[in-house]
Amino acid sequence: MPKPRIAAREPVAVQLEAGKTYWWCACGRSKNQPFCDGSHKGTGFEPVEFTPKESGEAWLCQCKRTATPPYCDGSHQHLNEKGDNPGTDNPGTVAPTPEEPTLARVHDLARNGLAHRPHGELVAMGVPRPQLPSWDDIQILPAQLARRPLPEDAPVSTELVIGPNARKPLVLEMPLFVSDMSFGALSREAKLALASGAATAGTATASGEGGLLPEEIERNPRCLFEYGTAGFGYSEELLTKIGAFHFKGGQAAKTGIGGHLPAGKVTEEIARVRGIEPGRDAISPPAIPDLITPQDFRRFADRVREISGGIPVGFKLSANHIVADIAFALEAGADYLILDGRGGGSGAAPRLFRDNISVPTIAALARARRFLDEQKRKDVTLIVTGGLRLPEDFIKALALGADGIAIASAALQAIGCVAARICHTNRCPTGITTQDPELRARLNVDEAADRLARFLTASNELMKIMARACGHDRLDAFNRDDIATWRRELAELAGIPFSGIGGD
Repeated sequence: MPKPRIAAREPVAVQLEAGKTYWWCACGRSKNQPFCDGSHKGTGFEPVEFTPKESGEAWLCQCKRTATPPYCDGSHQHLNEKGDNPGTDNPGTVAPTPEEPTLARVHDLARNGLAHRPHGELVAMGVPRPQLPSWDDIQILPAQLARRPLPEDAPVSTELVIGPNARKPLVLEMPLFVSDMSFGALSREAKLALASGAATAGTATASGEGGLLPEEIERNPRCLFEYGTAGFGYSEELLTKIGAFHFKGGQAAKTGIGGHLPAGKVTEEIARVRGIEPGRDAISPPAIPDLITPQDFRRFADRVREISGGIPVGFKLSANHIVADIAFALEAGADYLILDGRGGGSGAAPRLFRDNISVPTIAALARARRFLDEQKRKDVTLIVTGGLRLPEDFIKALALGADGIAIASAALQAIGCVAARICHTNRCPTGITTQDPELRARLNVDEAADRLARFLTASNELMKIMARACGHDRLDAFNRDDIATWRRELAELAGIPFSGIGGD
């Protein structure tokens, strides 16, 4: 039997009614995608009948390769690997082309306006890596004569102290931890796996703006609590159970707008953790309503310190008005900063924002480090996040001036994410970014935790190997003398020494 035609390369969001019967096009020939219009006659294909149990938005497959029809399972991400040619099988389909890459978006806005999506089309994860300055274009410079490498068995200190001037600084065994990702965006199973895996490796997890599961704290009391714009999950009783606290200013993929978790995803447990009513939309405002000036934030921060016994208090900032926002945070008394550069992702963000805001991580880190040094604020811990995946990326970030690195996508990939990039559809095939019980059951918490622990531990060991090769007995000794780039624009972008003749 021949393969069905590919109607479109990406899934489509549709509004479904509970109890109503629909027929999904399986042949790919329908002009009424994703639904059948009778075009399958004589093809051997039959439409798939389905009746949703709940009303709301659903993401239906249009590539016709899903293993869970009618719902998308991420198979469209691998169309080219199968030798398919998306966008040409169905001449009635509007699909982007190299010459007109915006064609489908223009048609979508013209056809649907902003119906059901007030912020426009939603997308998942961060900006695709090819659209960013590449960490691969930075080279590490090991020692040999002028500086000697260390013996391969030489001890290397890997400790990260967050908020060294705090009464109770947070001490981690490595300069890596799991970045903010909320319960709601992630499944319960994913959150527990991340907490356990990080604890085994001797490091922490950050909560995200959806609050903390009690089991997360039990598995990893080193957690950093993020106080989001809606204050979900916050109580003063929590402050004696966590390792650090930070205010959310923004994130690289969506800053300056509020968040929206649809009522259908607000389960009893999510509602309990967030402190809201189940079955109702969870709305976050663009900014924390009652904290406006640095003095407002400082008063809140001092209260956190008083109740907690002095844990570090920081800010999560997206890389936009970098110097002005860091100056604000310093005036508010920040012990640490988490800087999220372009490349940082989200479970669901408007394409308008994800693809068009924030300074790339490499440049943002360089600017932040320079400003903190100018202010003589070595006491403020600078943590970078956004698009870093591998030990070599982490080393280069340390050399550029980061004190620590928070990983999100890499942590999810370590526990099993296959980068289907459909987090926003609630159809994650690995059970990580979904609340669907059947899909969540695919994630084995203990196995996923072990995978994350191995990834973190192995990454830390590889960083130690490179530190010895560069002549350092501490990971925090990496500096700009350890790196260079052959790309002139990257040298200018981030102040990295240039490899060419002009670099001496």
